[in-house]
Amino acid sequence: MAESDGIKVIYEESIVRLIFSRPKQLNALNDDIRKVIAVTLNELMERPDIRLLVISGEGKSFCSGADLKTTSYPKVEGDWSTRRNRTATWQRVLEQLDRIPQVTIASMQGHIIGGGALLATACDFRVVAEDAVLRIPELALGIPNVWNGTPLLAREVGLPTARDWIMTARKVDATELKQSGWAQRTAATDQLKHVTDKLIAELIAIPAASLAMTRSMTSALGRSSSGMAMGWADADLQQWAFTEDEYKETIRSYARSVSDKSKK
Repeated sequence: MAESDGIKVIYEESIVRLIFSRPKQLNALNDDIRKVIAVTLNELMERPDIRLLVISGEGKSFCSGADLKTTSYPKVEGDWSTRRNRTATWQRVLEQLDRIPQVTIASMQGHIIGGGALLATACDFRVVAEDAVLRIPELALGIPNVWNGTPLLAREVGLPTARDWIMTARKVDATELKQSGWAQRTAATDQLKHVTDKLIAELIAIPAASLAMTRSMTSALGRSSSGMAMGWADADLQQWAFTEDEYKETIRSYARSVSDKSKK
């Protein structure tokens, strides 16, 4: 097992697990976590002996999105080319996740917020506990939904549903996640591991070559879906949003509200 600050990487024969391990921060994402995920995904490109990647989070939440007290990005500075490269770091992680040969599973409870929701959306299978709540809050924070997230959500649940979730920034519960098709499996909160393990066993029982070929086929189909090539400018949108006073004031207010709630 390899462990970095905030994330564990565990290899179990033909399975690798990425486990967010910042439960006190509700597994908020930062750049250190992003680096570990990127390195692991690069390694998996050359590991056909690994058949499944399972992403989960310790504690009561899967992932609360970007860490607003620090940042989920490297320092966004330098010339324009450098800045847009750095604001595209997480988008590249999602693209990597889509292209690895392994079948991917997100096993989730509690909060599934922002970037955490997009990471899960990029997976092949999503298993949610009955206490799971998804939210895409970016527009409410004064920034566009980037990381190619809007086409990705539209691909998985259809444009009308994606439009609803993104534009309203509302909470989406486990029942709606299952009904929309975003989640393929649901579980009682204390049965999430059991239901996830059952799915893992079903996939491992499939012959390796046919499963890998079908994974490659469905990934290619997903990339060919309408809109998936539109994320080329997301880095510029993100960089632009970071410079706007409206965003800066909104994010300060949001961070204060989160801090106040955590003290209660």
